[in-house]
Amino acid sequence: MLISRKFFPKVMLDNDEVYLAHLEGIINSVDELSSMEIIKKDDVYKFRLAPSLPKYIPNLLEEILKFHNRFHIKLILSKSIKTSGTIVFEINL
Repeated sequence: MLISRKFFPKVMLDNDEVYLAHLEGIINSVDELSSMEIIKKDDVYKFRLAPSLPKYIPNLLEEILKFHNRFHIKLILSKSIKTSGTIVFEINL
């Protein structure tokens, strides 16, 4: 899986590192050839996930939602997942 990080500080909080490692593991277990772009703004992480094939989108969405619901993390999903072929979501810190 290819991961691109933008605007990240050199030193990150442990909780952020653990969250990103878990998320990467979940996505990698469903689609090993996907690519993910993570953009850090002041108080928001924005994720853009491009699966290798469109058939992986439902499974990726299911696993991402299960992961965030388990830890009670509010997830803001984009509305154009089927038309764009990518999964875009944000979490507030």
